[in-house]
Amino acid sequence: MRYGQDYYTLRSIFFDRVPPPVIHMHLRLFDVGKDVPIGDVSTSKPNGIPKGDNKGPAMDVDFPNEEKEKFDLWVRKLWRDKDDMIVKFHETGSFVADKETSCVDIPLELRTTREIPYAFCLFLPALFGYVFAKLRRRAM
Repeated sequence: MRYGQDYYTLRSIFFDRVPPPVIHMHLRLFDVGKDVPIGDVSTSKPNGIPKGDNKGPAMDVDFPNEEKEKFDLWVRKLWRDKDDMIVKFHETGSFVADKETSCVDIPLELRTTREIPYAFCLFLPALFGYVFAKLRRRAM
């Protein structure tokens, strides 16, 4: 069994101009204050609760065990939901459960050849650092 990364590499997408036919993503947004069960941390360490300012050193907040368990169960449920969605996707070919849910198609194609260097620009600082280090060693 081969995966998408075996077929579609940076070289095949940008130089051979062979993009994947489609990329499927399902995004789910959460309101951390309402949806994520982080509980009430005021009972854990009243003097150790971060105030929201970045002036002091980072603090570890010790959550009560019941809060940790609630969060752990919530995260596990998310993973189960994700697994179920992937199974349903392989059966139906879509993440969309009903016709009321919308789907957005984003094409993965180069608009111009000038976009090719953008894919590799993350490597430039490392390349410049390597060349600079070599030149500095030769100068010494």
